[in-house]
Amino acid sequence: MLSLRKNVVVNLPKMAALCLILSNLGACAGQSSVLESKDYAGLSGKLAKDMTEKAVADALGATPDKADLTTCTDHAGKQWQCRTWIFASGKPKDNLRVVFYQADDSAWRDAAWDIF
Repeated sequence: MLSLRKNVVVNLPKMAALCLILSNLGACAGQSSVLESKDYAGLSGKLAKDMTEKAVADALGATPDKADLTTCTDHAGKQWQCRTWIFASGKPKDNLRVVFYQADDSAWRDAAWDIF
C-alpha cells in the first residue's frame, strides 16, 4: 500500500502538468475555430464605397486584426494619408484588406478593399 501511495504522490505533479497542457490545447483549438469561421471573401460583398469605419466593422461583424496609418498613392501618383485594416481569416485567399481615406467631414471612409 505504501508503494502505491508513493507512486501517486510522485506522479501527481506530472499529471497536473499534463492536465494543464491538455486544457490549454483545448483553448487554442477553440480560438482557431473562431478565427477560421469568418468568410471574409464572402463578407466583402457587403462593403460599399464610402462606408465609415463603423459601418465596415458592422457589415463584417468584426474589428480588424491589424490597423495601420500609412501613405497611399493614387493612379496619378498623388500621395495621400490612408488607413488600412487587415482582417485575417486564417485561410489563404480569404483575408481582407480595407483602405480608408479621410473625407472632408473628417470621417474615415473606405476607398477600396481586396482579398488576399
